[in-house]
Amino acid sequence: MKTEREPGRKRLRWSGALRCRDFRFFWAARAISVAGDRISVLALPTVAILILQASPAQVGVLNAAGTLAWPALGLFAGVWVDRLRRRRIMVATDLVRAVLLGSIPLVFALGHLSLLQLLMVAGLVGAMTVFFDLASTAHVPSLVPRDGWADANAKLEVAQQAVATGAPGLAGLLITLVSAPFAIIVDAISFLLSGILIAATAAHEPALPVKPRRSLRSEAAEGIRVLVRDRALVRITLGAAISNVGILMSLALQLLFLYRVMGLSPVVVGVCFAVGSLASLVGALYNRRIMNRLGIHRTLVLSTFIEGIAYILIPAGIVLPVIPLLLGALILSGFFNTTWNVSVTTFRQTRIAPHLMGRVGAAGRVIGYGALPVGSLLGGLLGQILSARLGERTGLAIALVIAALVAGSSALALLGGRNFNEEGRPDLIGQFNPATR
Repeated sequence: MKTEREPGRKRLRWSGALRCRDFRFFWAARAISVAGDRISVLALPTVAILILQASPAQVGVLNAAGTLAWPALGLFAGVWVDRLRRRRIMVATDLVRAVLLGSIPLVFALGHLSLLQLLMVAGLVGAMTVFFDLASTAHVPSLVPRDGWADANAKLEVAQQAVATGAPGLAGLLITLVSAPFAIIVDAISFLLSGILIAATAAHEPALPVKPRRSLRSEAAEGIRVLVRDRALVRITLGAAISNVGILMSLALQLLFLYRVMGLSPVVVGVCFAVGSLASLVGALYNRRIMNRLGIHRTLVLSTFIEGIAYILIPAGIVLPVIPLLLGALILSGFFNTTWNVSVTTFRQTRIAPHLMGRVGAAGRVIGYGALPVGSLLGGLLGQILSARLGERTGLAIALVIAALVAGSSALALLGGRNFNEEGRPDLIGQFNPATR
């Protein structure tokens, strides 16, 4: 693996990580893919709600289907990410996701679209996303020198949020003009373009190991052991899990509440989500300033609390004008979600040895992302029960309040900053042997 001092690797200057050709391609690929993702985030549940007349519980199951792959595959996916060429993993998963999503408008045009197909596509796309996300996070350190990691992560977040700003509004417009199933075509095309761009890179990836491999189970267990030894990473993982439960509870019910209770159209909802994405872009731009002023620990505590509790504004729409409240919730949550993402990604990259990045990242995400289907199912079930007892208007509003309180309580897992004082983990970084990886 080349280091930042080797010939052919330019040091970062004022233009930062974008001086590296491979990073520019990767940066563009991620931005395009995220733009398509944001369209499907709105279009897929809209298909279930407005076309297939799904209930709150069914919407919760649909949201959960897309995230079940993390607890099911995450640990072993992390091992494979450390064993295989990460660029090939990303290209393959992009192409498979393009085919899967493209099947939805095709089957809809033939008149055979069902909730079962949506569930299957969501589940399989989620499985591909597990491999892609682990590979992409572990791949960034091979694209730019170490002193550019934070800058690379911030630029990725800025680009993704910039293109995502217009994606929800575009999604609402496409849903109105061509229907939700056909709007998903854009997401399929975005994955195809992303795969092509990543295939065009020629990054200096770590060499694959030449020594005999251990079993998948033993290597996955190694990732868990490394994670557990670092108390800061453990607390971040627990905080992320609690936050994800609450946020996914809310996401499982938001569109039901906005469409059926508040009577908003997909275009209006899409524009509101676009404003939230704009706030995410601002969060990415100001992340470094926030971290420099507050420090990593205070930044994490503040961001996870505000991101979660902001969603309590949405159910207040039953007594106050809903659009300003929705905008306020999405602006606050978007800004501080991005602040959390950039901070955590950079923090993990400085604490985990490069050759362990896939499996340790997987160990953390199995817990943190494993909470996603739990939150979706809980939200759908809670919304179903409360709606049956109190009526849809009151029941969904109360369920959304509970979800926001759960998400905001994630800050409790991070209180006390003693474990966040170190810049890195020399004991782990020192285990890296560039001769073998």
